[in-house]
Amino acid sequence: MNDETLTQLDTVSQQLHARSLALSQPDKDNDIAILMSALAVTMDAVRSLCEDMNQLNGPKGLGSDGG
Repeated sequence: MNDETLTQLDTVSQQLHARSLALSQPDKDNDIAILMSALAVTMDAVRSLCEDMNQLNGPKGLGSDGG
């Protein structure tokens, strides 16, 4: 994944976290809030794994594509 994709994942994840907090208020739909929060956490994990994989790939020219 490239930096733009990682940035998009981070942005969408933050938006989902904020929206899930808004929905988790007492008079809102808690089921949707829980699902959105879980999705945001999953997106954070995917972004983190992608960053780790990009570091393991190393720079271009050393036998890898460089990410």
